[in-house]
Amino acid sequence: MFGTAAQPLVSIIIPVYNAEDYLNESMRSVLMQTYKNLEIICIDDGSVDNSRALLEKLASDDQRISVISVENKGAGNARNLGMDKAKGKYILFFDADDVLRKDMIRTLVKTAEKNDPDIVLFGYYKFADGKKIRTDFSAKTLKVPMNRIISPDTVSDRLFQADHGMPWNKFYNAGFLRSSKIRFQELKNTNDEFFSRITTVSAGRIFFLGKVLIGYRVGNKKSLRGDADRNILECTRALLAIHDELRVRGCLDEYSDTFKKLVGYVIMLKLRSASDPDAFAELAREVSDNTFRLCEMDEDHLEECYKEAYRALLSKDFTKAGQELERLM
Repeated sequence: MFGTAAQPLVSIIIPVYNAEDYLNESMRSVLMQTYKNLEIICIDDGSVDNSRALLEKLASDDQRISVISVENKGAGNARNLGMDKAKGKYILFFDADDVLRKDMIRTLVKTAEKNDPDIVLFGYYKFADGKKIRTDFSAKTLKVPMNRIISPDTVSDRLFQADHGMPWNKFYNAGFLRSSKIRFQELKNTNDEFFSRITTVSAGRIFFLGKVLIGYRVGNKKSLRGDADRNILECTRALLAIHDELRVRGCLDEYSDTFKKLVGYVIMLKLRSASDPDAFAELAREVSDNTFRLCEMDEDHLEECYKEAYRALLSKDFTKAGQELERLM
């Protein structure tokens, strides 16, 4: 099970929280991979539905699956536990409501073995109710060099826009992750931004693979993503942590443009997704009082459609900011 030179072990780490509606479909996409040498680490993050029982049934039928049950602390904590347990040469993070293309792991292993990257980044498609919505991989649009090894500083002005802020569209060399010692933040919301951004900056060798390999489910109200109003300020903690880490590493100036674009995008997205007026006001106050200043934000790094809302936030006219963002819906 622990792999050979020809068939290295791949560890798939899956945080699971109240995913019973989608778990069988998602796990089937893992178990039916054409590449078979897998270690599948499922962390039941305090589910209160039937997820744990489903996982244990799957584990009883397939020895590649292990199930770890913990109290609910969020996907960041679960992924950290999975990294600590992983024995594979490569690590893939996977969400319990998404789906993998059948030849995904084989494609990624072949790419990694041939090119020896620290991270392979790839595209994804969004779907809901079994219907594909659209394909996302902005690296192509941003003219990032594809299908060859590059250094992250090659695209320092647009790196964070090209790589997306989630770990599940990346295939990691486990040795690189261990040596980097980068961990997920233990937040209930936006716990993957810091890990995804800082690992990409830290990598010496990254490879943007021009293929779409994973399906990202949207509209799942049971997921942490489906509850946008709870812990709404945690996105600011993630952004400030990225800012401070870039400064400590001495590369804040180099990645300033891409970071500021990230701040604007994340904040405006969170404000637009807030359905509760109190949550909107809470985040609006925090970003106008602190986050924009601490992250050295300016409107030159915002998309044109967000500039009026940004100005309203700075002047603390939160009603106008809300109206400007609502107009974009």
